[in-house]
Amino acid sequence: MALGKGRSGKGPKSKRGKLAMMVGWLGTLSVLAAWAATVISPATTTLPALAGLFFPIGAVMWGMGWITAARSWRLKSLLVMTLAGALCAPLFRATWGCGGCGSPEGTGEVLTVVSWNVRLFDFYGWLDNSENGGPENSTKNRIMEAIASAGPDVLCLQEYFELDPERSFPVVSPLDGAVGDGAQHHVVISRRKGPRSFGVATWSKWPIVRRSSIDFGTRKNNVCAVTDVVWEGDTVRIFNAHFSSLRFEEEDYAALEDGVPNAAGRERIWGRMRSAYVERVAQVKAVMEAVQVSPHPVVLCGDFNDTPTSWSLAHCRAELKDSHDVRWFSMDGTWQGAVPGVRIDHIFMGKEWAGKSYTTGGVGLSDHQFVRAELQVARR
Repeated sequence: MALGKGRSGKGPKSKRGKLAMMVGWLGTLSVLAAWAATVISPATTTLPALAGLFFPIGAVMWGMGWITAARSWRLKSLLVMTLAGALCAPLFRATWGCGGCGSPEGTGEVLTVVSWNVRLFDFYGWLDNSENGGPENSTKNRIMEAIASAGPDVLCLQEYFELDPERSFPVVSPLDGAVGDGAQHHVVISRRKGPRSFGVATWSKWPIVRRSSIDFGTRKNNVCAVTDVVWEGDTVRIFNAHFSSLRFEEEDYAALEDGVPNAAGRERIWGRMRSAYVERVAQVKAVMEAVQVSPHPVVLCGDFNDTPTSWSLAHCRAELKDSHDVRWFSMDGTWQGAVPGVRIDHIFMGKEWAGKSYTTGGVGLSDHQFVRAELQVARR
């Protein structure tokens, strides 16, 4: 009887181990599929891109399997999972940071860059932040206060909005005041609808000596402003981009919240996702081609509408450094949607730079948080 109890006592433990290994193998396949999403262009096939979205979950499952294999001395499983983890190491770094990853330290003055999708300054009243005092507490004014508190040298705005006449919904003067005395700006309008203008805008405390843009050839709000700023006696080229979003409608979000959409819903949602992924490939390529021929140190920031484990971000990371790398196991996201921890807004920098700090802010004032990065010239 005692022996029988002993065997039955080991049964659940063995079952738990098998279940953990099964979960681990699923996680291993998941992280490998996410790795494929960074090397296979969505213009070729968009299926791997979906795996990239679920990398954090797959990574946790992989970790469970690796620990189980290590504790139970399943050497073959441990070897395979270790190799998969090594292959996917850049994805771990891109997702959660790496405390600088041994990058060179910076020297000299700090350039503070803030990038924010302000969702048209809440012109259409999606948020209700006007209580307790009236217009002075409106979302737009609170956005201006958040910008001033962030103290940017360079401010890059996506989903920028202007109304003609400007005095009926002023943004230029408040932004001048938020950035500081003598601020200059570069606005690129990608779409007009009557008196309303939509696009991106870059504000700078430092002199702007050149303004240009990269047209993505769409009628949507997607465009890239290219602004040359003289900072500390050198010219810095700022790329401020807004890449294509999924453009889900209310019916799409409702279908997802209700569970598995019906056939028509799945086809509609997948069609929107496929179109956005393919559009971003062309847009990112156009921006990176301009980055590669820049005669000046580069900063690329904006709303990428893509997670760190995507082809678009991997394509940028091949040439540039991610300011988020200075963080260590960071769980902070920038999209304030239904899924927490999703980071789709980014600040990249050329090899000449060293990241000093990375923070986010502006909670509750848009459907995005802002990204704030402090950069220095890398010590040689």
